Amino acid sequence: MSRRSPRWPIALFTALTLTACGSTGGSTTTGDPNAAPAQPGGPMGKFPGAKLVLSRWAGDPWTSGQKEAAAEWSAATGGTLDLDAVPYENLHDKQALTLSGAGGYDILYVHPSWFGEFAKAGHLAPIDNYLADAKRNPSGYSAASFLPNVLAQGAYDGKQYCVPDFVSTTLVAYRKDVFEAAGIPAPKTLDDVAAAASALNGKDGMAGIAIPGKRAGAVADIMGSLLTAQDNWWYGADQKTTLDRAKAAKAVDFYVKAAKAAPSGVLNFHVDEAATAAAQGKAAMIISTTPSLQALEDPAKSATAGKWGYAPMQFTDGKPAGELIYWNWCIAAGSKHQDAAYSFLQWYTSGAQQAKVALAAATAGATKDFYTNADVQAKLPFLTAMNEALTTSNPQPSLPSWPKAQDRIELAVQEAVQGKLTPDQAADAMVRAVQETLGG
Repeated sequence: MSRRSPRWPIALFTALTLTACGSTGGSTTTGDPNAAPAQPGGPMGKFPGAKLVLSRWAGDPWTSGQKEAAAEWSAATGGTLDLDAVPYENLHDKQALTLSGAGGYDILYVHPSWFGEFAKAGHLAPIDNYLADAKRNPSGYSAASFLPNVLAQGAYDGKQYCVPDFVSTTLVAYRKDVFEAAGIPAPKTLDDVAAAASALNGKDGMAGIAIPGKRAGAVADIMGSLLTAQDNWWYGADQKTTLDRAKAAKAVDFYVKAAKAAPSGVLNFHVDEAATAAAQGKAAMIISTTPSLQALEDPAKSATAGKWGYAPMQFTDGKPAGELIYWNWCIAAGSKHQDAAYSFLQWYTSGAQQAKVALAAATAGATKDFYTNADVQAKLPFLTAMNEALTTSNPQPSLPSWPKAQDRIELAVQEAVQGKLTPDQAADAMVRAVQETLGG
């Protein structure tokens, strides 16, 4: 799953409505934002007559699940919440146009690539005071409830504007039964992964590893994790490249070794194709994004469910790393229902509510308690490895110019896999791509 563009079929442009009517911005709504939940674990506050509009992209099961959550929130608080769900390709422009005009949105699902734009323009309301107010939150919910590295992505210029969800990263998955039968220990480092992929390739009709190779975003996601595992990244806070050629070459070298042990046609594999191959027993390992790994454990899709172990990506044992993929929930600065908007966001991003989303969609929440939820762990056994990876992670690049660099980075990886470039030459191509794209 990419922060730049969701990887699922886009629904037709539509608005999903629970109740009719919206808001136009102004002062905070009336009601009692400190009212205790009507039911344990329910949303805080009472907001009779408040009518809110939430803006998000259209895609199931996320949109339909949130429609149910909005109805539950409405019944508990007395407010109403409409969903304006539009295709991802139209979302930024519609949000920007609406926020720049007379208003109309109270809650926004904001893609990281335009979060800074909206915060700088004053379109978003700070939520520091809400998070710090014990009267507005159930016991145990505050800024400290979140994974620090994830929550930090919703901050701008020293203020917290948003709370995250839809969290994912990249991981290694391996067939425990296959490794045991071959007498190979569970892989700890990426060198272990490469060695095991080579040793297991071709045994019992399986490839050694499945890995995305298509230029569609996932190759760059994995490369980002490989760089982070070496304490390196594409660029720094000044948006000038910090890419180390030697570390980039090491990452490409690993990719080339993995691709040699992958199923044929690896350069046409995206995350779904890689996951399908692994789920059907055609690969002993897989490196992919966490939402795609759900297929491994789904008996309806997998002939290998229950046979997988998971590990974070790390070149050095004890130094796990990953690339952070996420979205942000924000309150519109012009909303006249900010108390009610926070009530929904606080409740919806809680570990318990995110668990419901996770069971349907295999995306993760951002609160610490989410990763200790036994029901979710049973469905998504990669959570422990995912939590480890997120302790050291860089957010997926979200600069407007980044797609140009990303395509060139992925082309360099493909050409290295094809033998057209050495890893060192591919690394040089990546450095040039980042320098030229960022202008320095």
